[in-house]
Amino acid sequence: MTIIGLVTTDQGPNPEFVEAFQATMPGAEVRLVGALDGLSMNEIDDAAGGSSEYPIQTILADGSTRDIDLSFLAPLLGVRVSEMAGQGAEAIAICCAGDFPDFDCDVPVLYPGRLLSGMASAVTTTGRIGVVSPIASQMESARANWERDGFEVKMAFASAVKRDEIEAAALEMSDPSLELVVLDCMDHTAADRDEFARLCGRPVLAALPLTAQLASEIVFG
Repeated sequence: MTIIGLVTTDQGPNPEFVEAFQATMPGAEVRLVGALDGLSMNEIDDAAGGSSEYPIQTILADGSTRDIDLSFLAPLLGVRVSEMAGQGAEAIAICCAGDFPDFDCDVPVLYPGRLLSGMASAVTTTGRIGVVSPIASQMESARANWERDGFEVKMAFASAVKRDEIEAAALEMSDPSLELVVLDCMDHTAADRDEFARLCGRPVLAALPLTAQLASEIVFG
């Protein structure tokens, strides 16, 4: 059976990630593992309590969140990627749109942040886009990444689980000068993408459905 590996920055299961990949890859076995799996709450809280240049919002098994720096998470993700490859995964998706380094692996590793940037480049002409980060503290690092890739960026933030933030961000992004809006977080589903597009009146890309579709193309051709 075809195996696709999902590696999250979180702790515990994430059924929405699994469902998104199963929808594009019927018949495949989707295996998910979290970077924080096996860590104690003290270890997680210590990591979240440190200073952070590039905070990533992580979701714990109890539904609470912690903002943890990418530099702490990256080595943990690298270990999980190796584990998934060892289990026979034919492709592995990093379930976070952060700017992670290359992980050493013998099978394709999909990086949603890079996929979003490549797709945005392919479908825009002016390069003026809106980018929605999951948390306010991530906005400036995300802006720097997108500007490095040549885009002129208008930023906002919205957690996938906070309706008021989604509505506020959509209002900010209802700017006719924006060619495209990017939901720069894997927690936003295809349904979130469609709702955001309805609210802001602009075309919208979301990391999760885009990555799931590309995984299907790579594995099944």
